[in-house]
Amino acid sequence: MEAQERYNSWLQDPHIDADTKEELRGLADNAAEIEDRFFKWLGFGTGGLRGTLGAGSNRMNIYTVRLVTQALANHLIAQGKAEGGVAIAHDSRRMSPEFTEAAASVLVANGIGVYVFPTVAPTPLLSYAVRYYKASAGIVITASHNPPEYNGYKVYNEHGNQMLTDEALSISSQMAKLGLDNVLVDPNPKENALWRWIDEDVIESYYQRLLEIAPQTDSTEHLRILYTPLHGTGGRFVPEILRRAGFSKVSTLEEQMIPDGNFPTVDYPNPEDPKAFQLAFAKTKDEPCDLIIATDPDADRMGVAVYHGGDWVLLSGNQVGVLLSDFLLSNLEPAQAGRSVVIKTIVTTEMVQPIAAKYGAEVRSTLTGFKYIGTLMDHLPMEHKEFVFGFEESYGYLAGTAVRDKDAIVASLLVCQVAAHYQKQGLTLVDRLEQLFAEHGYYLQDLVSYSFATSREAERSRAFIRQLEHQPITSIGSEPVVEVLNYGKGIHLDLRSRQKTTIRLPREGVLQWITANGSKVTLRPSGTEPKMKLYVEVKGTNREDAQKRLLAIKEAFNELVEAGLRG
Repeated sequence: MEAQERYNSWLQDPHIDADTKEELRGLADNAAEIEDRFFKWLGFGTGGLRGTLGAGSNRMNIYTVRLVTQALANHLIAQGKAEGGVAIAHDSRRMSPEFTEAAASVLVANGIGVYVFPTVAPTPLLSYAVRYYKASAGIVITASHNPPEYNGYKVYNEHGNQMLTDEALSISSQMAKLGLDNVLVDPNPKENALWRWIDEDVIESYYQRLLEIAPQTDSTEHLRILYTPLHGTGGRFVPEILRRAGFSKVSTLEEQMIPDGNFPTVDYPNPEDPKAFQLAFAKTKDEPCDLIIATDPDADRMGVAVYHGGDWVLLSGNQVGVLLSDFLLSNLEPAQAGRSVVIKTIVTTEMVQPIAAKYGAEVRSTLTGFKYIGTLMDHLPMEHKEFVFGFEESYGYLAGTAVRDKDAIVASLLVCQVAAHYQKQGLTLVDRLEQLFAEHGYYLQDLVSYSFATSREAERSRAFIRQLEHQPITSIGSEPVVEVLNYGKGIHLDLRSRQKTTIRLPREGVLQWITANGSKVTLRPSGTEPKMKLYVEVKGTNREDAQKRLLAIKEAFNELVEAGLRG
């Protein structure tokens, strides 16, 4: 169906409300906007739905939410899982409560029970609720750290894990068969006997599990903490878990404590962005503190700033992951550490390898995305192994097995415990990081993004990647390449022995090169946009050495990219 045809059908559709039709009539003379809003249905993948708010099949609105929920209902019924019900949570974004009700109205109309959070709730708490109720699935209405004009819809399976490719394909194929006239809707879902509000017992249980996960410490009384949820869902939960753990000097950034989908005090509600800390930095001029913690709108990502040497130092996701891994492993008995596993993604720092080895623990790498970490967690008990910690470079961390997604609540607790532990020794987290560098080598990382403005550039980038697959790079700058990993084909090639082995991970279009000096270069093309990302990590003897080598690797690979794009 063409965009204009779909636009006209919405104007005539009795299922579309009058206000939406009025918005659409205002587009009558804007062919480009009609094309953008209606050239397709918003796509569903392993990350669920995500898009800008507005009327149209390619926008986030109650109709796209209802359509994907009908597909989910069909999937659950076909799998014989409808009786388990679905837990639903939402964040502070615009239209999140309305989308929650829209999803629930479809599920109960299909005879599927729902467990609904009455107010905003973090994504990890939804994962916990799925497991708590033994539900068949979970839904979170969130666009994570995207700008204010976005919202989204993430789906979790019965393990509390984001759906993997096969499950997502089942839902998207169901969705492709549907029209709005196929969607069942209960007009008064809250009055339906299948609607159940999630009560405080679930939240209390969640707190208790997190406190059991975190190592006990008696060093909490002096650490001064400033926290901001960036107008998101963490405002209730992070201060409370810190209070329960014994941290008494916790202040909050009041301007950002109120959940608000307009994010009025920050351009980009992402703790990975240094600008997200600007208000917090300003507050510390009058109220000094030792640590600033920020969480994103759905409280699955966490960022940390450390007061060190008279200034604020922002830690990277890799650095926080290394600090938390070391802390957790150091608190285990040797026998338990020996059967413990830290899970990271393939683009995350290798520095955790020697740290884990020091304690006798194992590190496993999996594909990018916490859904893969969550899935791997469930396989460890069959090997008589224990999951202790998982992390990714993009500010996601998880300890313990109560949840199957990254959890900024437990991560906030853990990073405060580590900071308090070393404060007692007269050290900051930066000091401790320098100790780990001195012991294990200076690891430094960077990320380069390539965007292609034209279809010709995008096609050249795809041709370049195909060339890299068929003609392996043998050196990057002055560093010889010794290993090539093609995750799309599942092949690991050792250039020294010319031996090929199988990569036992799901297939994903990623290329990776390891040099003789231990540098790691990873290229991830986007499957949906004309973009690709380059992840670079080097290991140096000190900061100056690492920075020099990092710059050389980036420049050398950039020359390869530019030459490849020229054809």
